[in-house]
Amino acid sequence: MANRPALIKQADLTRIAKAMQSAGVAEWRLEMEPSGKMAIIAGQSGAAPAARKSDWDDL
Repeated sequence: MANRPALIKQADLTRIAKAMQSAGVAEWRLEMEPSGKMAIIAGQSGAAPAARKSDWDDL
């Protein structure tokens, strides 16, 4: 079985990481499919996550 080329190169991943950092996005992930389709899923932009409401908050 022959080696196939990488779906993404190190330079591409570095470029994406730097762009996300300069945009202020603290949490993100990259999803890739074998077909070559890529999706960058970004979290909240520099904001702290909202506190979850608990049943105990009403007491």
